[in-house]
Amino acid sequence: MRILVIAPSWLGDLVMSQSLYKAIKQAQPDALIDLYALKWMFPIIKRMEEVNSVIENPFAHSSFDFLTRRTEGLKLRGKYDKAIILPNSWKSALVPFFAGIKERRGFIGESRYFLLNDYRNNKKDFPLMVERYSALAFSKDTVKTAQDLPDILYPSLKTQKPDANLLEKLGINLSRPLLALGCGANYGPSKLWPPEYFAAVANKWIEKGGAVLGIGSKNDIPTVNKIKEQLDIRYLPYFYDIAGKTNLVEALDITASAAAAVCNDSGLMHLVAAVGIPQVAIFGSTSTGYTPPLSDKAVCLESDEPCHPCFERTCKFKTYACLKKITPDLVLEKLTKLTGI
Repeated sequence: MRILVIAPSWLGDLVMSQSLYKAIKQAQPDALIDLYALKWMFPIIKRMEEVNSVIENPFAHSSFDFLTRRTEGLKLRGKYDKAIILPNSWKSALVPFFAGIKERRGFIGESRYFLLNDYRNNKKDFPLMVERYSALAFSKDTVKTAQDLPDILYPSLKTQKPDANLLEKLGINLSRPLLALGCGANYGPSKLWPPEYFAAVANKWIEKGGAVLGIGSKNDIPTVNKIKEQLDIRYLPYFYDIAGKTNLVEALDITASAAAAVCNDSGLMHLVAAVGIPQVAIFGSTSTGYTPPLSDKAVCLESDEPCHPCFERTCKFKTYACLKKITPDLVLEKLTKLTGI
């Protein structure tokens, strides 16, 4: 059985999709799973043991380009028995359609009835995204609701010991317990716990004898800088700023050496979960009822504001109370319970 999976476009969604690949391989150990994915995702996909190979998805997030999608599909004719389309968009189902793949499975999304021939239109029966993904490993007659799913197999990315030369270049010493700060989130300000709160946690962690890792992409450099600006000057030697200074898997391997993490609801939160690091995950406008970290070592802190969850990118009240009422003291309390530090 050769299966083509059209991968999601977001990092966190990609990590969660590994639960689907695990479910497929558990039911069909000989199945070969290929992912059609954005090029920047390749290094993370290569850390998924269940995936056979990766094909580059050349389309930008907002690109439609009907004719090129047709050409892409024709290249794949005769190569696959089944396609599973994880994004909800109409355009994401075009390549498998033009490839003539006999079975094309996915949730409806954007009324793509004729593009899919094994479609599901009951998203409400699978509240969690990982449940929706995992359900696509099974026939719709076998798994009709989330209650019919077997135990969900959590993502588990392979990691490697961080390269000693890289650690030296970044000035990182792993002799102290390391706390990783996932202080970014591409979604918008409504997911961003205040930098001064991260700084308060970092100060206390270093005071107790630890070290702190400021992690993220180039987009997160200003946030990490704001955290550093509010650190006790005595603790700056124990704050390692690697935002924008590593590639994705280098950051993954360094983070896997951490004792714990504090993360916004973000792709990094899901990466931390997939390498088994204890973490406190902070949910502002979003909800653990949809995309929680998939780990038994994660503790989620979620707003109790009456407007929560709004799933908006910015706060319509301009207060961001859903984030600000989750205090550093509360996060530190949860960290202590998770790590004993």
